[in-house]
Amino acid sequence: MEDIIIHGDVYAALDQIEDGSVKVAITSPPYWKQRDYGFEGQIGQERTPEEYLGRLVKVYSKLREKLSEDGVFFLNVGDKYLNRYGKSHLLQIPYRLAFHMVRDGWRLEDVLIWYKPNHMPSSVRDRFANTYEPILVFTKGEKNAYIRKGGIVKIPVQQTPWKHTAVFPEKLVESMLERTALGDGDVVLDPFAGTGTVAAVVRRMRTGLFPRKVYSIMIEKSEEFVSIIRERAGIGKVVSVEDVPYEWAPVEEERLPDVPPLEILGDRHGEVFIARDSEEFLRALRGTTTPEFRSFHREDALYFFGVRDWTLEDLYYPHSLFYEGYVLRNMLVVSRGDSWYPVFMFARDTTRVAYKFYLDRIRIRPKTREARDWGREQFLGMKVRDISGKKTREGRIVKILDRYDDGFPKLVMVRWDGTVSVEFALHPERDEFVMEGLKFMCPVCGAELEEPYDPVGENLCPRCGSKLWESLDRVPKIKEPEEIREIVEFLEDKNTSLGEVFDVETPEGRKRGKSKFFQLDRINWGASPGARKAVLGEYFTKMRLYRVDQPAVAQYLNLLRRSRNLTIKEIVRRMPPGYTHTVGHWFRKDFGGSIPVPEDIPLLMKALGVEKDGFLEALTRTALKFQTVKASIKGRNPGDFIEGIDGEDLRTYLRKLYIPPSAYIKMLAGDRI
Repeated sequence: MEDIIIHGDVYAALDQIEDGSVKVAITSPPYWKQRDYGFEGQIGQERTPEEYLGRLVKVYSKLREKLSEDGVFFLNVGDKYLNRYGKSHLLQIPYRLAFHMVRDGWRLEDVLIWYKPNHMPSSVRDRFANTYEPILVFTKGEKNAYIRKGGIVKIPVQQTPWKHTAVFPEKLVESMLERTALGDGDVVLDPFAGTGTVAAVVRRMRTGLFPRKVYSIMIEKSEEFVSIIRERAGIGKVVSVEDVPYEWAPVEEERLPDVPPLEILGDRHGEVFIARDSEEFLRALRGTTTPEFRSFHREDALYFFGVRDWTLEDLYYPHSLFYEGYVLRNMLVVSRGDSWYPVFMFARDTTRVAYKFYLDRIRIRPKTREARDWGREQFLGMKVRDISGKKTREGRIVKILDRYDDGFPKLVMVRWDGTVSVEFALHPERDEFVMEGLKFMCPVCGAELEEPYDPVGENLCPRCGSKLWESLDRVPKIKEPEEIREIVEFLEDKNTSLGEVFDVETPEGRKRGKSKFFQLDRINWGASPGARKAVLGEYFTKMRLYRVDQPAVAQYLNLLRRSRNLTIKEIVRRMPPGYTHTVGHWFRKDFGGSIPVPEDIPLLMKALGVEKDGFLEALTRTALKFQTVKASIKGRNPGDFIEGIDGEDLRTYLRKLYIPPSAYIKMLAGDRI
């Protein structure tokens, strides 16, 4: 026997393999809409998930014929989100595929969770980051060669020299082969071989400390990958096959089963419910479709429904919540020793309001790192990318005007194309706190408001009960961080302001003043000693200083507009040309809304007839944020794999994500809520 590469389409290639000759199949097919491999008829580019699943079911039905009666099929397939206007929906592709494969005649023997300790970092803020993928284990019957071990496999993603985004780590393949009773002469098949990881592991098994005479068959359509497999696994025999037509049809999905509903009505802001078994879980899912459930909960409520003793149906049916007016955001895996159970996070499918998701409450704090000596580092000439306006531009730091106590630049001059501006730089250890440091105070009693504006709530002051946001005199007062107020006042004394731009091309074009900041002749405009920073991948980004919820801005703009008896059309007419399709979005409080960029605020104030306005002026503030390879000061997203938390602790952990600030404070204080 010898290793073989079959070069061609997977369905035609499977016809070249003898029925019942394969002991183990291990593969990861192209994920849906993940990557274009550049040839017609490729799997993964189907129009819909249902077409993608239907095609894979057909291919794997052919693969089942090639498997021995006791053979084992390990299938890794990644999930995808349905990108939509508003919130994206998790499609549950692996479990829908498993459901239809079982209907086609397969036996689902196990579902392993491949947790990636070095998973890809994620910047998502409205859900958990993805940290795992499932490995579906199929057999032809109850008597098979699968060796059941723990249900969780912790293996890092492997770095390879090949440009293939779906590479199996070799240790993952080894782990799967260790779960099968392999003997001499057995064949291992990978129908979507990619760069040949399975072949490389099989070859090593023949030369290891306890060698076994096992062999591989690799199926691969791409000529580029065939060449990689030959080199990586030392395979000499390549058989090319022509494509053959075959019929397949999209799968037909099922809706939630018609079972007696179990309504969970405990907290208007959201629910955490962990069912004992499949019957209770499916009843709870059905309960979300009742009018009582919908009317009891807020539109921005967040739900966590799980099941301890789960079945395949429990992994399959949550996708159909989409047809009931919900979006599935995560399937969390809760680890219990070597076993696990799922918890599904979902919310209403609405564009009126964003659901409450307080990620910062559960972030994993970064480990303390050795402090840098900023005073010894060179920042002159360092690149600055301006993303605060409509167009991105680049500049360079040409002068440092002030520093923090530890030497990090605080006020700098930035040279742009023919202009220069004075900019405030956020300290990298405090940038997140300052950017979210804009406080909102009750205009009646002065109490600080944890939630500045609630687009679907009553907006009452928690201290005095006053109704807020009804009119301009009931708009919360804003309070900027002390360090920002000090900088603004300092620059006003110097006859300038943050971000103010001055022409430096000609002496007569310069705006002059008494401040030392305007002695621009002394600056060496060509200096670029910050080039070393570019090599390190460090630079500054100029961006909006404060993070403010868009609905709050829209509500304030609408109050201003109504107080002046202006329509949105009238405001558009008062704006410069080019704003026809932009202005309307500033006044929307749903997912179609947007916040004016800082350069738009003065134009908007003029159109509204406003001269001075603290709220709008705060939106014009910009700052330079240091971009480098560093953990967020707030910590990282904990991800969708939960370990070491169960029972009531898990309930408390998940409730932190949606309960309002007042209840969260009580929780921290130990009060019962």
